[in-house]
Parts: sequence; C-alpha cells; structure tokens
Amino acid sequence: MSKDLLFEMQTLIVKKGIIDDEIINFINTNFAINFEKVLESFSRGVIKNIYKPSERISWIVKGEKKNKHLVYPKLYCSCQEFYKNVVINRKRNYCKHIIAQILSESLGEYNIKELEDKRYYIMIKELESKF
Repeated sequence: MSKDLLFEMQTLIVKKGIIDDEIINFINTNFAINFEKVLESFSRGVIKNIYKPSERISWIVKGEKKNKHLVYPKLYCSCQEFYKNVVINRKRNYCKHIIAQILSESLGEYNIKELEDKRYYIMIKELESKF
C-alpha cells in the first residue's frame, strides 16, 4: 500500500468537496478500514496546531474517551491501533485517524490553534510518558 493512494484520495475529496459514495467506497476498498470508524474520528474533531514563532504544524485527532492522537499526515499516528497494526503486525499502512485527518484537511473542516513553540515540546513529552 503506497502513499499514492492517500494522495489520490485527498485529490478526489478536494475535487468533489464532499464525502460521497465514491469516496466511501474508495476508503473501504483501498484501506481495509471501516469508513464508519473513520467518520467517528472525523466527527469527534481534528485540530491543526500552529506553533509560533517556528510555524511548525502538528495535527491532533480526537479519539475515544478524551484521547488525543498526534498525526503526521500520511506518515504516523500516536494511537495504539497504528502501533499494533502498522508498526508491529504490518497488517496495514494507516489507521482511521490518519484517514480522518486527510478528510478534515481536504474539506477544510478542522479547528486551528496557535500555540507557543514550548507547547510542542510539552506535547511530545506527554506522548513519551504514555509509552
């Protein structure tokens, strides 16, 4: 599974501007991820953090039970599913949070937070303490 599919999905969503049956089928067929689970993650919310003054960007996808997952688009997610199914078992290349982030970014449906650079380092330390 290549990143090309993610770019293809993103291009399709941007072009259409909506989530329709074609996009749902594309996700279900190409990513072996249940679209309903992606939609749940998308609906809980996605945040684009912009750190100042560096202009570094991170994405957060809200998970179940107030969990928040750090997502580097098309590359990495801090969730257990990504670690288990992508890193360890190599069952798939992406998790529902990565797909939800792409949906959110492509449709322009996310919140923006501007934070000081030091907040980025605090967030990374908090993630490290989870593992």
